[in-house]
Amino acid sequence: MNLKGKVISFVACGLLSTTSASAYFSQDDQGNEVFSFMSTFDSPRNAALEKSAAAVPSTDPTVVQINPAALRMPDGIKRIGEIHWQTGDMADNQGSISYTSTYKQFIYQISYNWLDYGTINGYDEYGNETGKDYNPFSQLATATIALPMTHIHVGATAKFATETLADDKGDRTAWGAAFDWGVSWQSSSKLFGFALTARDFGSLLRDYTDDSQDDYYPMSQTFTIAGYYRPVILPRLTVTAASEFPRYAESRLELGGEYALGGSFFVRAGFTRAWLDITRDFKQLISASSRPDESQSGRMLSAGLGYTSQLFSLDYSFSYLAQGLGFEHRIGLRVGL
Repeated sequence: MNLKGKVISFVACGLLSTTSASAYFSQDDQGNEVFSFMSTFDSPRNAALEKSAAAVPSTDPTVVQINPAALRMPDGIKRIGEIHWQTGDMADNQGSISYTSTYKQFIYQISYNWLDYGTINGYDEYGNETGKDYNPFSQLATATIALPMTHIHVGATAKFATETLADDKGDRTAWGAAFDWGVSWQSSSKLFGFALTARDFGSLLRDYTDDSQDDYYPMSQTFTIAGYYRPVILPRLTVTAASEFPRYAESRLELGGEYALGGSFFVRAGFTRAWLDITRDFKQLISASSRPDESQSGRMLSAGLGYTSQLFSLDYSFSYLAQGLGFEHRIGLRVGL
């Protein structure tokens, strides 16, 4: 089978496996997904661009979080080690560690991600404090392989996650497994490109309660269509856009922009809005006399800075969470060898 045939087969298998999983296109179970924490391990760059850069080839190894096909290695670099960490109102301590290298024409990566929610006071069914504290803790391990080619690029990630919520009698650590895949295309001019990805297609392998039976709840199961464009008159600017279609939540639009200041510094900004909210806002501009209700879209606005040199790269991002949920700060460091 030639290369074109292999790529078509890869895409077809991915589409068939994802759409056949628990009748994907029946959106009757909104909010029923588990392990939603898996989508919160955003690097500073991904967060600053609001996950809109899935189609842009990147030497930032954390791009695999949004599209494993977008991963690239810098020229002359054989191995990359990276760590990023975040804090804010939604997490007391959260971070990721990854190692990226090459084997022949393939790029591979392994990573470990953790999320410590801090100490949470226990309450009974009447809203009274029980005097017991809880320390929920979530973990995610991933293994990624990517094959960059001239115009078409493919990649896939296997995931294994665990989550401990409480240590009361009968409670236990839940396990889950999932996979991501991505296909990207880049023009010869490198001025624009597109990508199709599928993320977090999997389910629980063991649930939270030791009751002699397991409930295999599914994960978020998200399709994404993304693209980017570099204007000829402003080649230092990369405009990114993506539309996410989660099975159990509202679809949303993500927009971002990254501007290179010279060869080392980058300025980034991103915006997220649920399509339902965009539609309501548009209708309001036309005819409505009052502001419509918003949906449950999370982070809305982000911005960040990046610095890259031959020795190391440093990134920072700041995110404003919608509906009074607070703020998030992220910082990341990667070193190439």
